[in-house]
Amino acid sequence: MIPELSIVSPATGGLPVAFGICEALRARRAYWAERDCDQGDYRFRPFITPEPGEPVILVDDILHSGRNLADLKATLESFGANVMALAVIVYQPTPQTKDFGDLPLYYLSRLEASYFADAASCDLCRKNVPVNKVWV
Repeated sequence: MIPELSIVSPATGGLPVAFGICEALRARRAYWAERDCDQGDYRFRPFITPEPGEPVILVDDILHSGRNLADLKATLESFGANVMALAVIVYQPTPQTKDFGDLPLYYLSRLEASYFADAASCDLCRKNVPVNKVWV
């Protein structure tokens, strides 16, 4: 299967990951998808069209909400590609992270974080500890 495998990233941020995994596995090719806006259709680069039955591993630098990977998975499957697994450098699940079912998920690091419904349920907020924003 590996000689036929494609490695696909949902944006250029995951492109170094895609090419690294492609080289390590000696897979067929690596390519990426991009869109003009958050809800637009994906365009595949460099001018590649997914093929029916093509085995694919989706990769990215970080999996937070999973929205981009879920959208790209649906798009690839609409072309008939067969998504085999997900791989990311950092996996940071949230209560809203998409569920990919039985699809294998590989990651190098898992980042655990605490999430609160409101300031009253956060010990640091009740103590007036200033918030440090680390993600946009």
